[in-house]
Amino acid sequence: MTMRSQDPEFSDEEIHQLLRDIEQQSAPPAPEARIKRPQAYSAGSVRRELTVDELLQKIQRDIRDG
Repeated sequence: MTMRSQDPEFSDEEIHQLLRDIEQQSAPPAPEARIKRPQAYSAGSVRRELTVDELLQKIQRDIRDG
């Protein structure tokens, strides 16, 4: 890149080139793209929402058992 030392004014192209240089110097390295894979769960650790019938049975059981 050639800069004119006598002329304190810069052309638009020189300003744009300076900005590109600065952006390249200050740009952080791009992080590696990682694919997030689903985790395997054991049958005992999987939780699901209860159905309405299951909720009613649980409430009835809790009332009956005190």
